Amino acid sequence: MNTKLLKCFQIVYEEKSINRAAGRLYITPQGLSRNIRQLEEELDVQLFQRTARGMEPTESGHFLYEKSGRIIRELEEIENGLRQLKRRRERLRIGCANGVLNLLPLTMILAFGGLYPEITLEWREYPNDQVKEKLMNSEIEYGFVIGNWEEEAVQSRRVCGCQLCLLVYEGHPLYEEEQVSLGCLKGERLLLMNEDFRLYHDVTGMCAARGFVPDIAAKTADGAGLYRLCSQKVGLAVVPEFFRDEFRMEGVRAIPFEEHFLWEVYGVCRRETAGYENIRLFDRYLKEQAGL
Repeated sequence: MNTKLLKCFQIVYEEKSINRAAGRLYITPQGLSRNIRQLEEELDVQLFQRTARGMEPTESGHFLYEKSGRIIRELEEIENGLRQLKRRRERLRIGCANGVLNLLPLTMILAFGGLYPEITLEWREYPNDQVKEKLMNSEIEYGFVIGNWEEEAVQSRRVCGCQLCLLVYEGHPLYEEEQVSLGCLKGERLLLMNEDFRLYHDVTGMCAARGFVPDIAAKTADGAGLYRLCSQKVGLAVVPEFFRDEFRMEGVRAIPFEEHFLWEVYGVCRRETAGYENIRLFDRYLKEQAGL
């Protein structure tokens, strides 16, 4: 059994039609029919009844569909893990959560590739949860995530961090304050990074814990957008402290929270792969950098 046959089965099950499923899979109906027959022969069961109404799942078909998602994930994890093991000295794939590179210099990551040119260095940005998912699925070897990840199978340590601040535009009642509390946000129009960013979930969660739902005026995937909208007096923005250095701050102040909320970057890898040479070298390199 392989993941290709199982995925074909899943689509036929969902569409109840060979033709429609073939369209989704971009293969011919004849080729898809052969794949389904091959899977039935391998399992020695009938998965579908071919009727005038289409492909009706049998009891075995229903059972397999319920299990197939988990089976596919496990097979893919095995395949990715074997490839990762084979190339543990040749390649290092790094996933960075959205926003991490504002605080953790990309040049520092790339410099590792210069020190070890025999290791192919690859990096990409993803939403925070996708970095975690890709690490657990062996699609990357190392990740930088926002917030500590308390997972038994993961080795995690703090790399860097900063405070959270509130961007306030000139003329707003909070503009002259030296500190603000989270409670001040109740009833205010807020500007936040969107759901792909850990910060959105942290802020909405902290507000909920204090008994109110924030009034979100706008969400964006662009930090510059938060600054621009705040300067246009659309609302107040919750941002990491590094915004002070990123933008001109004309007519806008970044005021720290008195609760001392932190925006922290953690380096993570799976415990079972921490001894791989590429990961071990990268982890040692990080520890040698100033302040890490």
